[in-house]
Amino acid sequence: MKTATKLAIKIDNLSLCYRQYKQAKDALLELILKKKRHTDFYALKDINLRLQQGESLGIIGNNGAGKSSLLKLLAGNLQPTSGQLTITGSHSAILELGSGFHPDFTGWENARTGLMLLGISPKELDHYLQQVLDFSELGDFIHQPIKTYSSGMTVRLAFSIAIVIQPELLIVDEALSVGDQHFQKKSLNKMQDILSNHASLVFCSHNLYQIKEMCSQAIWLEQGKIRMQGNVDQVVDAYQDELRGKPQKNNNTTTITASQQAYIKNIELVGGQQNKQGLIFKTNDYFSVKTEIEPQNTNINDIHLGLVIRRNDDIQCYGISTLHDEIPLQKLNTGSCRIHFIIDKLPLLSGNYCLEAWLIDSSGIHIYDSRERCCHFSVRQDSQKQGIGITQLEHHWSN
Repeated sequence: MKTATKLAIKIDNLSLCYRQYKQAKDALLELILKKKRHTDFYALKDINLRLQQGESLGIIGNNGAGKSSLLKLLAGNLQPTSGQLTITGSHSAILELGSGFHPDFTGWENARTGLMLLGISPKELDHYLQQVLDFSELGDFIHQPIKTYSSGMTVRLAFSIAIVIQPELLIVDEALSVGDQHFQKKSLNKMQDILSNHASLVFCSHNLYQIKEMCSQAIWLEQGKIRMQGNVDQVVDAYQDELRGKPQKNNNTTTITASQQAYIKNIELVGGQQNKQGLIFKTNDYFSVKTEIEPQNTNINDIHLGLVIRRNDDIQCYGISTLHDEIPLQKLNTGSCRIHFIIDKLPLLSGNYCLEAWLIDSSGIHIYDSRERCCHFSVRQDSQKQGIGITQLEHHWSN
């Protein structure tokens, strides 16, 4: 007899509606006169969702789509206006920065309160408090008031409390992104450990790379409704296709670095011809990307370089990494690393292109550093005999 699969989350026709008044006095007049003086705003409308135990769900969408509202409902911080929401088993949530913390209490006092709310008995408190202290790495700051904490320290404490009981469902909002690089990596690894123990995850992030790597399913929210749901790759790709059809800000180079983490020191193209219009390659030219990386205090075996070639209409033409190709980095005598990505015969056809470079860890999830829309170049082909489109493909004809 086949065993029924356990549901971690079951949502039926869920809606969350707020009343909007033009003036504050309208709420009182409505109560006295028994006449509607508000308009209804649906933060969420007619949401239906099933998440099996052990599955991971990514939530994506633009700002104002309803992502945070859905997470608050899942965490129990809000109650739906209508519909049914059922969560099976224990759950922990990391939502807005400092949510649930008393600013005048110390980190230790807030941790005690948080653990008790999660059901930890008085006899077990000291044991779990020590785990919170160890994972958060706050040291003596644990005895300082929360109001003196930086945003990164607050995230450290909140995440440590949430995961210490090994919840059956972990709900994580974008707040995790404000932590430093070291703690982000540590937290992502911990989330993977929790998933490996058949727990479930709901993960909301604007980092679509991490959504793809961490989650098996995804929902795309738009104006409070589910625009699409299903396999994470299909949903994220459809969302990105939508974004590409809209005007984008041109961020020539964006670098995110931390002083004690690996970072991209330099990246440049090798080959092509430089003229007034910029660097130009011809189809089938030699093409190489030379990258210099500073590992800093990071284990070199945990550093991998990913490269993406994008056309100027934001189409991702190709992406690959040393992680996927199983190519280890090697240190130079200077302590830095240098690696070349080489295409002997560039198959791209005429167009304007740029690179994206990502330093990732061996899990493929944590990002140490990135360069977005850098190393701009153009490709020109000798004739239309090489074809049209993005790339020249090896082919032959047969009758």
